[in-house]
Order: sequence, then structure tokens, then C-alpha cells
Amino acid sequence: MTARTFLRIAASALILALGVMLPMGAGAAFAQAPPNPPSRFAGTVTIGGQPAPAGTAVVALIAGTACGTGTTFIESGQARYTLDSPQADSTRPGCGTDGAAVTFTVGGAAANETGVWRNYQLNIVNLTVSGAATPTPTQATTPTATITPGPPSTGTGNAPGSGSALSLVLAGGVVALAAGGAGFVALRKPGSRRG
Repeated sequence: MTARTFLRIAASALILALGVMLPMGAGAAFAQAPPNPPSRFAGTVTIGGQPAPAGTAVVALIAGTACGTGTTFIESGQARYTLDSPQADSTRPGCGTDGAAVTFTVGGAAANETGVWRNYQLNIVNLTVSGAATPTPTQATTPTATITPGPPSTGTGNAPGSGSALSLVLAGGVVALAAGGAGFVALRKPGSRRG
């Protein structure tokens, strides 16, 4: 076997190996992206000009769908709240999309202010409810349902079943060794040299 024939065999083996390995690794490019973070709202809460009682429910609504809840707490003499409004997905189809209008209720009463769903910044919306009537705060012993997004799925960088980068490198190494070994054996066989 001449050096030229050996190179042709080695090139064919390399092309074959790449043709098998590339589709296996292509699935890694389609790995699932982590979910978008929620839109966080925070601010003060007053009812009839007075701080809302601690534990008063605050609900964020997008097109009438409850998309985030929290309760008031007292800090430095002011009633405050924080809540996360999740992104719309298959489990919460009516919730947040960038730029969506967000309305609020405080203790079941509509707040005068609205917000805009943006998950790339802290949205400060100080809420006020007109009137002198103070809604009954939620009891401290009854937990208020809070929509809290789970941690993002960071994934492994490979789609399921696509194999890992290490297995691709190992497979390529095995193919290269096999091709090189076959060429070496062919060159070393008695009578295989032409001269």
C-alpha cells in the first residue's frame, strides 16, 4: 500500500467518523433554554391615606388573571409589599409578557395605580386604595398562596439522548486509532510494499 492509498483510506475514515458524530452532537444546539425570570413589583401600600395593616393581601392581575400575590409588611412605619409576577407559559397562560399592563388589588379592593410587566428591572409601584374602610388583613396563621417561580433549569448543555462532548471526543479518538492502526498494519504486511 502506498502512502497515497493510506492517505485516501485515512481521509475516508475521517469523513465517515465526522458524518456519524456531527448529527449526534447537533442536538446539543437545541438544548432547552432556562425560563425567563418573573417581573418583581415592590412599593408602599396605603388605604385611605393610612398604611395598610401588616398581612394585607396584594394581588397582581394581568387581563383579569391573578399573576402573583404577596402580603404587606411594616418597615419604618410604612406598609410595604413585594411580589413576583411570573412569565406566561403553559401552566400560567394569562400571565406576564413584556409590556403587559398590570393592575393590583389590596385586600380585595382595586388599587388606583397600575404597572407594566418588565422582568429586567425592579418595578416600583406605590399602591393606594381610596376610601376610609380598611380591609381585614389575612390571618398570620393562614399562609397566602404566593406564585414563586422555581429555579431555572440550567440543563447540561446537551439535549436528552444527544450524547456528551466527552463521548464524541472518545468516539473520534477510537475511529482515528482504528484508521491509523489499519494503515500501519497494511504498510507492515510482507509483500504490501511496492517499490
